[in-house]
Amino acid sequence: MKRWTMFEATSGAAVTPDEVNTEMRSQQSSATSIDRAQLPAAFVSTPSLVTNAIQQVWADAAFPAGGEQQAERDSSTPSDAWISSTIQVSSGSWFTVHSSPLVLSGFKGGNLFFEWSCNVYANNIFAFGQNDGYPGSPNYARLRVVINGIVVAERRGGHYTQASRIIANADLPAGDLNVELQVFFTPPSVDAAATENGGGRVGYGHLWKSRYLAIARYR
Repeated sequence: MKRWTMFEATSGAAVTPDEVNTEMRSQQSSATSIDRAQLPAAFVSTPSLVTNAIQQVWADAAFPAGGEQQAERDSSTPSDAWISSTIQVSSGSWFTVHSSPLVLSGFKGGNLFFEWSCNVYANNIFAFGQNDGYPGSPNYARLRVVINGIVVAERRGGHYTQASRIIANADLPAGDLNVELQVFFTPPSVDAAATENGGGRVGYGHLWKSRYLAIARYR
């Protein structure tokens, strides 16, 4: 006698695999948490939500003020140049581009997405010096995001004049978050030109059109 080999209808059993899955899904949600499919249609509504219960957003289209880096600025550059970092004022290490603190207040604990974008100028003459007649390797700006003293993202940014972007994604504890946006320019060569013919200090590197977006996801 011929018998079905798949989904055979027998007494007290489900006819289709989907019926088994539906039952298992129902039982599993009872043991763990309610499945989204089982929530009432109007369960999540504006009156039922506390402000920032699910996510919170911070953003600034020009940070620091005006969008230009503020920490290393030399007013002795030529009048037609940026008031930028020069060899004379450069710390030679990582520095925070903003003088005012960046605090993400009211962070409840969870996942934070942070994006920092800026335009970068890195003067390439400092990569190979006066006595090298060849292009050499480009001068770069490295970027990083530091939150509560911990580096959460770092990358090599632009060279010459270029747009750059760095994205951080981290799980962080509850509490206000202190964020530092930092840059590090490639160190100059030993024979780099410190001034131009008119005596003005040569621009070493600069950031402008700086802005950030932060999104916290709590559940």
